[in-house]
Amino acid sequence: MKKLISLALLIIISIRAYAQDDPIKRATTLTDTMTKALSLNKEEQTKVYQIQLERFQEVSIIKKKYQDNPETKKIKLKKVYNKLYGKLKGNLGEKKMLLWQNYKRNN
Repeated sequence: MKKLISLALLIIISIRAYAQDDPIKRATTLTDTMTKALSLNKEEQTKVYQIQLERFQEVSIIKKKYQDNPETKKIKLKKVYNKLYGKLKGNLGEKKMLLWQNYKRNN
């Protein structure tokens, strides 16, 4: 019985870990949040989703590739985040980016 419970817990933990690393799920969740917080239209929502999906895919690759080199990983991730801000600002504009920053700060 203990083995069965341990196995069930291990499966649940594995599924949760996989779900957190899934770029599609993460991009969808974040896009939904941004859509509600910023009242995005369909076109903006689609662009934000693509930008976020690319971001999460890049981050996943970087984390795997540089897992043994934390300094390089940190530098590469910072470049991804800087690029993300520029892409979002270019598609949403300054006003919505300020709204998003305020939303993140308050939630």
